[in-house]
Order: sequence, then structure tokens, then C-alpha cells
Amino acid sequence: MSTLAPLHLADMASPALSPDDSSLSAAVSVSPSDSENLSPDELELLNKLEEQNRLLEADSKSLRSVSGSCRTSVTSPGPPPLDQDSWELWGRIVTHWEEWTRRKEKLLKELIRKGIPHHFRAIVWQMLCNATDMPVKKQYADLLKMSSPCEKLIRRDIARTYPEHDFFRGQDSLGQEGLFNVMKAYSLIDREVGYCQGSAFIVGLLLMQMPEEEAFCVFVRLMQEYRLRELFKPSMAELGLCIYQLEYMLQDQLPELNLHFRSHCFHTSMYASSWFLTLFLTTFPLPIATRVFDIFIYEGLEVIFRVGMALLTVNQTELMQLDMEGMSQYFQKVIPHQFDSCPDKLILKAYQVKYNPKRMKRLEKEYAAIKSKEMEEQIEIKRLRTENRLLKQRIETLEKESAALADRLIQGQVTRAQEAEENYAIKRELAVVKQQYYTATENLQSAQNLIRQLQDKQNDPRVSEDLVNHLESELEQSRLREAETLGALKEMQEKVVELEKRNSSLPDESNVALLQEELQFLRKREAHALQVMREGQKQVTELSDRWQSLSSRGGGIWKDSPRKSAAGDLQDEVMSCRLREVMAQSETRELRQRVLILESQEVLHEKQLSRLEKECKELRDKLQNEAAQYKALQSQMSEDKRRHAVTECKVSAINSV
Repeated sequence: MSTLAPLHLADMASPALSPDDSSLSAAVSVSPSDSENLSPDELELLNKLEEQNRLLEADSKSLRSVSGSCRTSVTSPGPPPLDQDSWELWGRIVTHWEEWTRRKEKLLKELIRKGIPHHFRAIVWQMLCNATDMPVKKQYADLLKMSSPCEKLIRRDIARTYPEHDFFRGQDSLGQEGLFNVMKAYSLIDREVGYCQGSAFIVGLLLMQMPEEEAFCVFVRLMQEYRLRELFKPSMAELGLCIYQLEYMLQDQLPELNLHFRSHCFHTSMYASSWFLTLFLTTFPLPIATRVFDIFIYEGLEVIFRVGMALLTVNQTELMQLDMEGMSQYFQKVIPHQFDSCPDKLILKAYQVKYNPKRMKRLEKEYAAIKSKEMEEQIEIKRLRTENRLLKQRIETLEKESAALADRLIQGQVTRAQEAEENYAIKRELAVVKQQYYTATENLQSAQNLIRQLQDKQNDPRVSEDLVNHLESELEQSRLREAETLGALKEMQEKVVELEKRNSSLPDESNVALLQEELQFLRKREAHALQVMREGQKQVTELSDRWQSLSSRGGGIWKDSPRKSAAGDLQDEVMSCRLREVMAQSETRELRQRVLILESQEVLHEKQLSRLEKECKELRDKLQNEAAQYKALQSQMSEDKRRHAVTECKVSAINSV
């Protein structure tokens, strides 16, 4: 392989050992059926390889790459040297990588599960994830010159990444600087993910094995091809899927433990999130975590599920006896160090776990459907909340309108009561005016009768003193009545002016048709009143003419004696009083006409009052309709709240599952 020529690994391999050697194939196979067919020499070689791998894994502070990187820990000794067989075997694998991956994939898988030797990890990891020649490697130097919005977060978390490891100890240590550079460079090429704290542990492990540029390329490949990018996105949708799949495996394979977790509200995400986000790098010591990482680079996230289920299976009995706090402490302190002395046992347990890729694919589709449904429910909840807010606003508006209508109704009732009181007062005044009118009419009739009697007696020259006395008394009574009539007339004029002012202040709310009808009615009454007034004026004129004629004819009759002259003067004064009384009656007719007008206005007011009552009734009906609509909106809001509560219950039930 041309890209591996500078490593000179082929020169270090023994010519006697080739990838096609049957003894080598038997030596690295671990299946029980194959081990029965191995020769004693092959079994011995296999045991040597396993022992050598255990020695390599026990040392977490060895060299960082096969190319002679200078990233050796300052305090830890170097790894124990590989025996000749392991060195030659992995040298052949690296040199003839394409042949091994194409023809001996199963054998390579078994070797990787047994552990990649520390000195070969850097190159094998790059070859496993196809990161030996990536275009981003040329961009790395330019990326370091740029600034990233995540720099502060990266600086803050660097000290928390492998704080006890010598390579990362110290603020200006080589490990912290390299970790910062790689995380910063990746945050620039993938701004959607940016930086996530769990990814720093993966980069830190890579930096223990290889230089910055190579670690950066491997990390980019892991993020793109191994589902890690979806795990570290801000939404962490892939983490939710992994937790969902692990919960199914737990429910299917360890139902009693699953019920125990549920009964103590010990959710899977409480202990398994770090497994997927850091690939067990924060759970196990580095030798075991590196073994898991070897398999992860070759097989993907499947090994995380297997190792997680293996841990739960091994510790089921102990976990069943603990409460929530005890289980949390057990996961933090006991489980990480159970396999420190025998990591092969953990790998063996992991591959005894039942793992069905088809079922996992089906669970992935189910989870996608659940998330889609949750998204729809969230959209529906958001829509319901918006609708609920709009309904509340509408209810507030309706409440304000209802309050305004209630105020208007109360104001209308008060106005109607005031108008009813005013109408009652007008009716009383009208009754008084009618009574005065009837009295004045009777007085006018009696005066007319008296005039006729006087006219009849004018032809009789004999006028007794009784007649004079009677005329004097009548004169006094006429003067008194005249004074009373003038007072009543003045009072009626004042009332008419006041009523006219009130009528002018009343609002005109009638429509055009009603106004025309009322106008015609008023015109008819006005025409009738004018006719009556003309008749009264005509009668007054006739009486005046007759009085003038009687005065001219009877002028010589009263000249015979002083007593007769005095009687004539008295009669003249009586006639003048009668005439004034007739004039007063004419004015009374005018007042009656104005009273008729007031009655017409009263009719108008009654009609307006009826219209106001009708409008009040309509407002009352509208208020009742608004109240009914308000109740309907309240019931609808209650139904929306109930539906919202049901939806939240469903969401909480789904989240608990």
C-alpha cells in the first residue's frame, strides 16, 4: 500500500509469516468451533497474542502513534515491547490492509475485538475510518488562524477533559493546546454542531495516539460517518433514538430490571447518555475504554449497545436491591472498575448480548414516527395555545362590550324614567290647561249670553237700578276673571316656552318615514287650529262691529238723565270687558293650539319612547346573545383546556416511555 510505505512496517515483518498462513488464521480466531481444530503450536501463539494484548492495554501512558510521535507522557514508562509474533502479524495487516479488509474481514474483526496493539492504533484507526488522506487536513493550518465563536466554551471545558492524565495536566500543556486546536478547527468547519463537551473526550483519546492533524481528520470522519454528528447536534435527536433503542433492549432482555428502574423513576438517560456521547471514555478507565473504541471504529454504535447491555446484565442482581440514589452511586463508582483486571471478559459478555440490526432499524422508524407525532402534537398545542390566547382576547373584548351595553342599557333606563316623569308632569299640566280651557269656554258662553241679553235690553229705555248694580257686580267679576285669565295666560306662556325648550333638547332618533308621518299629523292639527283661530278672530271682529253699532245707536238713549248716562257708561265698560274677555278667549284658543302642538309633541315623545323601549329590548336581547356566546366561548375554552391537558398527558406518557 503506497500510503504506508514510509512506515517500513513490511521490513519489520518476518518472511516466514504471511497473511495466507493457515496457522496464523487459526491463531487469531476466537470462536469455540475453530479452537478445537487448532494445533498446540497455534494455540500457544494465540495465548501469546492475548497475553501481549492484555499487557498493552494495561499501560495507558504509552507512545501516541506508530510513526514515532513525540507525545509520550512525561511521567509514565513506555509500553511493554510487542513480541515478535504480534508485531509481525499487525505489520502484515497494516501493509496488506486492502487484502485483509477484502478477503479476511471476519478474521480482522476478531483481531480488533481482541484489541489493537497500542503502537498500531494510530495508523489502524485512520485506516479503519478511511481518514489517511482527507482534504480537510490541508485546511487545518488555515483553520487555526481563524477565530471561532466557541473558543470561550472550549477553553472553559479543556481543564475538565482527562484532568488526571499527565498529557492534559497544566493550563499550557501540550495536550490542552492540541485539544483546543482540534475542537476549534472542527467548530469552524461544522458551525451547526459547533462544540459539544462530550466530543472533547473523543478528541483527547485521539490526541493520545496521533498528531493534531491526523486526530482532526479522524474526528471529522467519525462525526460524518459514525452518527456522532447527529449525537452532538443541539437537538441531540440521535441521542434520543439511542436511548429509545436501549430502553427497548432493556425491556426485552431484562424486564425485571426495567420494571425496577421504572418503579424508582430511574430513567435510562440518567445513566446511559454519557455512554453514547463519550463512547464510555468517561465511564471506564482508559485501557478498557480504548478497547471499546477499537471496536467502535470498526463496527459503529452497535458495540455501545452491547457493552451497555452487558453491564446491566452483569449487575442486574445488585441493581435490583438499590434505590434511585444507590443505583446512581453504583453506576458512578462500582461499574466503571468491575473489569479493570479482565477487559476481555467485558468484550465476551458484550458479544453474548442479543442484538438484532433489523429490529433496531424498525425501532428507528418507530422513533421517527413518534417524534413526528410529537412534533405534530407540539404544533397542535402551539396552535391551541394561540387559539386560546385569541379566544381570551375575544372574551375580554366581549366582556368590555357587554359592560358597555350594560351601561348603555342602564343609561337608557334612567333616561326613559326621566322622560316618563317629564311626560307625567306634562300630562298634569295639560290637564290643568284643559280645565282652564273648559272654564274659559263656559265663561265665554255666559258672556255671549249676557251680551245677547244686553242687546235685547238696549231696545228697552227703562233701565232699573238693579240692572246697573248687576252690571257693576258683573264688571267687578269680569275684571277679576280677566286678571285670573291673564295670570293663567302668562303662566301657560311660561310653561309653553319651557316645554318648547325641553322639546328642542330632546334627541331626534326617529327615522325619515316616521318623521314624515308625524309631520303630516302635525300639519293637519295645525290647519285645524288655524281654522279655529280664524273663526275666533272673525267672531271677535263681529262682536266689535256690533258693539260699535250698538254704541252709535244707543248714544242718544242714555242722554236723558245723568243716571241713565252712568248706566250707559257702565254698560259700555261691561261691553268692553266682554270684548276683552273675548280677546282673552281668543288667546286661550291660541294657547289651546299650542297645547295641541304640545300634545302632538307628546305623541312624538311617546313614539320615541316606544322606539327607545324597542331599542332597549333589542339591546337586552343582544346582551343575552352576547352572554350566551360568552358561555359558549367559556365552554369551548374549557374543552380546549381539557384537550390541552390530554395532549400534555400523552406527551408526558410518551416521554416516560
